[in-house]
Amino acid sequence: MRLLLRRHGRRLRERTHAWLAAHPPVEGFLERTGCLHVNRHALARGVAVGLFVGLTPTVGFQTIFMVIGCVILRGNFPAAFLVSWVSNPITMAPLYLGFNILGEAIFGHAVRTAVQLSGLLGEATLQTIFLGLGSLLIAVPSALAGYLLSLCTWQLLGLQPERARD
Repeated sequence: MRLLLRRHGRRLRERTHAWLAAHPPVEGFLERTGCLHVNRHALARGVAVGLFVGLTPTVGFQTIFMVIGCVILRGNFPAAFLVSWVSNPITMAPLYLGFNILGEAIFGHAVRTAVQLSGLLGEATLQTIFLGLGSLLIAVPSALAGYLLSLCTWQLLGLQPERARD
């Protein structure tokens, strides 16, 4: 595993550095905001952002939301981008259907009594609300679990020993 990470990581790192060298303003911005830092906490924050955005119905805006999330939380953007592919063109329809069913099962009665809409537009609005609520029920715990799991994985693989502070 380590050999695989080193071999492919080196090639990817070289390509990324070449692209960033050709785009100095982007490199400066990403470096200042911490989006390119590679340490266990930045990677874990990137994984959390990627999972959260990837598991919410934000198709078309995912990259923008990931950049904003990584800038605010100082997370690693490449990690967020990679993990956000949990929702891809193949998995998107089953995920969204599951989010909708979960949201309606848990919040159905409360939302239907609070939002009194009729007709096709009203039903579409209700289903959109259920989709959003159901996705949040999955995205928040998944992001937290991804954060903790990536911290533990970093430690177990011993990719970079933590320096003793004090």
